[in-house]
Amino acid sequence: MDERQIADYFVVAGLPEVESERKEEDPVGTHLKQSYDLAPITDLAVIFPTLGEGIPEGFTVINTTPTGLLADLNHGSLRSPEVYLCYRRGKDKPPLVDIGIMYEGKERILPDSEILLNTPFGRSANVNNSSAKTYVTYRRAKPTMPCNALVVTDICVIITSKGESPPHAFCIINKNLNKGMVGSDVFLCYKKSMNQAPAITYKPAILSRFPTIDKKSFPLPPSVPLFCLPMGATLEAWPTKAQQPPPVFSTFVLTVSDAAQKIYGSAVTFYESYAEDRVTEKQKRKLWNVEDDECDIENIPKSDVSYHVVKSICLLSHWPFFDAFEKFLLFLYNMSREGSHSIPIEKFILYFMENVPFPSAQRPRILVQLSQVERLILTQPEDLPLPRSGAGFHQMLMNLGPDNCLLLLLCVLTEQKLLIHSLRPDVLTAVAEAVSMIIFPFKWQCPYIPLCPLSLAEVLHAPVPFLIGVDSRFFDLYDPPPDVNCVDLDTNNITLCEEKKYLTAKLLPKKAARILRNSLELTYQKLHSYLNDLQRYNSNKDMNIDKDFQLKRKEQILELEIQEAFLRFMVYILRGYRNFLLPIIKAPTVGATDTNSLFDLQSELFIIFY
Repeated sequence: MDERQIADYFVVAGLPEVESERKEEDPVGTHLKQSYDLAPITDLAVIFPTLGEGIPEGFTVINTTPTGLLADLNHGSLRSPEVYLCYRRGKDKPPLVDIGIMYEGKERILPDSEILLNTPFGRSANVNNSSAKTYVTYRRAKPTMPCNALVVTDICVIITSKGESPPHAFCIINKNLNKGMVGSDVFLCYKKSMNQAPAITYKPAILSRFPTIDKKSFPLPPSVPLFCLPMGATLEAWPTKAQQPPPVFSTFVLTVSDAAQKIYGSAVTFYESYAEDRVTEKQKRKLWNVEDDECDIENIPKSDVSYHVVKSICLLSHWPFFDAFEKFLLFLYNMSREGSHSIPIEKFILYFMENVPFPSAQRPRILVQLSQVERLILTQPEDLPLPRSGAGFHQMLMNLGPDNCLLLLLCVLTEQKLLIHSLRPDVLTAVAEAVSMIIFPFKWQCPYIPLCPLSLAEVLHAPVPFLIGVDSRFFDLYDPPPDVNCVDLDTNNITLCEEKKYLTAKLLPKKAARILRNSLELTYQKLHSYLNDLQRYNSNKDMNIDKDFQLKRKEQILELEIQEAFLRFMVYILRGYRNFLLPIIKAPTVGATDTNSLFDLQSELFIIFY
């Protein structure tokens, strides 16, 4: 019988039950942003200062671009009045969730969008310098918006004709505000972050686990709770009318014993109600920022506030069955929300971990029917010709595109400090794993943390190259170090640090890079087709088992195509390396393993090839 198991441990992580075991993890340190607790943006306004319009009360005007140019929306125009965008922050009304640009008469906006038609002083808020009218539009969140939903937290103006590009983590609205014959190319950019409720952050702990005793061959790593809840275990105060946010699936990778052994974690994070009588007076004062000990605790909001804690359920495995684990964990979560059942949840966990057979050559595909509706598929992990990992090559290509994938390859080959971030933690880990493997047969030898907990973020200031992934909420608290290169998966943007601006994909060997880019471009088009098929299938909720297997097989083929494209590139640039190897004539020492002792670096052919 095959001794391999689908999963090794099931873990529940969250806020420690015993108050004495709770350790607060407030954001501290010299690198913390002063603006980390700014309120989201709730209102926009357009003003014409040269026509006598001033800044509305409570608003802030965007005077300059990120590089110090005038942020005049009519920048460079002749005989056009200066026009500026203003914004207001606050928590007194639902925040904005999107910003857009509308060309009047050429397009229609969404039903829940609003158009900024007039300035606060009654003039038309047309921001175009020609007769064709252009207006700013926005969408506002509903009063029942879940806490931790994405909202607009910052806005800026950039002038691309002057060489400006979107700042780090900002999305650009690809509609030029200046449509006339004269004038600069002006664009709006905005940043979205999670709408944070008042919260206290604690160090997460293991609340329960199965099995309860460590396995001799693989003890449960004590750091698991930190990776299940990388932003900490929070106690939060929500408006009572706020909806429950959906559960979030995340993945992470741990290395144990040595860097060769990887452990894959799959977690579903969700919120649970927390009784008000369990919230201490000290916690209430901290949640509502009440520092005066003399202040009556009765004045702290009660009737319109509910309390919630974050919790996570997790599976640890030696195998990256991420898709199957996501379905199983979400199935358990939904069961817990539905109340009592004829079969206890614990039996499902026991059966899945102890009785579901591991896929083998004789049974390469295992179908697990969880209920009449829910099912999951496990496929044999050894059926791939290249090393298996938790990598999502198709997710890397989909989120970054062919050109940025080439730039990322260059950064990995030259061992840069790479910080990958996203608000989607499952995508983050999959892409980080793929990035670490695009240089196969080489291995990334520097520090590598695909999903780094906030409490370990000081590692970003290490004086060595690294490949680290963080939740994008990290940037609400901290600015990245100045020598770090940031890869934003949510905006398809790679921001190189100032001293590495010279790095471009043109530095790669031309022929090999051209072949690689063409291969990625073809696969990129196939990927769009596959994702459209997958979306249609999921929306139809078709129960065809064969279709499940077909889509999974199609995904695996795309994964191989991308991985093989990078492998062909590496084979091409490493061709003929044997001709430049020097014989090893000494026992391995520092000098004997030096590059000069291993390769004939002075060879003319070596210089031509490399």
